[in-house]
Amino acid sequence: MLIYYLLTNKSDIYPAYNNLRAITENTIIIVDEKIANDALEIFPFVFSSCEKYYKEENTDDETDISAFVQNIQRRTVYKYNNAKELDDIIEYADKNDIPIATFQQANQDRRDEFDKFSKSEEIALLDATSMTYAVQDNKSIIYLFEQLICLLNNVSVICLTSQVDKILDYYPLFFSDVKPISCLIPELKNIGQEELSKESISKITDLNTSEFNDFMDKFSHNLVGHFYFKERLQYLLFNFIKLNKAREQNVFSIFLFGASGIGKTEVARLISNCLKDNSYLAKINFQNYSSQDALNSLIGSPAGYVGCNHGELSEKVQKSKVAVLLCDEFEKTTRPVYSFFLELLEEGRFTDSMAREYDMDGYIIVFTSNITSENEYKKVIPPELQTRFDLVCEFEQPTILDKKDFLELLFEKAQINFKDMFENMSITDADKKELLNFNYSQLLSLRDIKRVFNNRLMDLFSNKEKNDK
Repeated sequence: MLIYYLLTNKSDIYPAYNNLRAITENTIIIVDEKIANDALEIFPFVFSSCEKYYKEENTDDETDISAFVQNIQRRTVYKYNNAKELDDIIEYADKNDIPIATFQQANQDRRDEFDKFSKSEEIALLDATSMTYAVQDNKSIIYLFEQLICLLNNVSVICLTSQVDKILDYYPLFFSDVKPISCLIPELKNIGQEELSKESISKITDLNTSEFNDFMDKFSHNLVGHFYFKERLQYLLFNFIKLNKAREQNVFSIFLFGASGIGKTEVARLISNCLKDNSYLAKINFQNYSSQDALNSLIGSPAGYVGCNHGELSEKVQKSKVAVLLCDEFEKTTRPVYSFFLELLEEGRFTDSMAREYDMDGYIIVFTSNITSENEYKKVIPPELQTRFDLVCEFEQPTILDKKDFLELLFEKAQINFKDMFENMSITDADKKELLNFNYSQLLSLRDIKRVFNNRLMDLFSNKEKNDK
């Protein structure tokens, strides 16, 4: 695996050459067949040819590599199934003073961390999950991980179950077996055993045509006004479902801007509830993400496992059972956070500071902003991120007709939410007329109208109770 490293780090060829000068004719150098020719090119004064070292079918004149491998003491990889199980591992390690780190953390030049691992008398854990993702794009990491494993020879390697095979493929001379981490730490009962069944997440991409039409009817009915937006949303979402099934588009993103209280945030809530009634909506207010360490707050601090803060994004995505994410007041965040979402919208997944990957395939991400003009939008939001949004729309102030329709919608919902009171108090058409009879023309936001309506509704109930007595 040294060759993979030298292919991208050519300045280290000379030191590696000096080390290889000490080999004798009895020394056997093995290399992956795919990079054998690269080895000859990098070390032309060391190697003149290459031969197959393993035994092929019906061949008796070549040495079996198994005889070589069986003399090497190889390790076990201990697996866990998901982020929740990793949380349990981290909590246990914290309580029992067990060192634990990711590959990135342990690979840094931090001798105090190395010493902590080396001097550990019982168990030290190294999570190699992030390495398995990174090595696919950068094979030089293979050599770095080998060095780390040799240095930390008492460390137990753990990994996400779905990535374990990559460790066995890339490091056959170091690892030969896979076991649940509960075999290493019995107190972690059932962790790393068979994958636990997960409650399904409701996604727009799971809807058939009839279900999608019902979804849009319900959504359109409950979002007052914004007719252009609803028309474009229906068209683009319908296309997204098809593109997602063909693996051409992972995430659908919406950016809404305009004055406060006119329905931008309501879009995300309605999408969520139309997919699954009374569902928890993953919402992050980026008004709280304007400092330099905003990205750490979002995906977790990179300082280390023990005592590390979990990121708000990963926690809320895990908690939600509907594939909708609301990013509120998004214009108030920082450039690193913009860059993070640029990658998320492109890849359809993200990795938190603890190297846990979260698959956002099929998600609808709604970004809202109090930006009040298209010029301001183009000035504040980075151009490269603007091109990633699938639907950008300015929400305008509601018209008088919109406000009237909104009051009708509020009354309709009140009849459902306060069904018993409506029936017991015999709310009449005259009561409804009186309830809706107030001057709302000067109220600029639907939120303000809803507040007045709710107060008048409570007054109506109170008056009815007094009259009944």
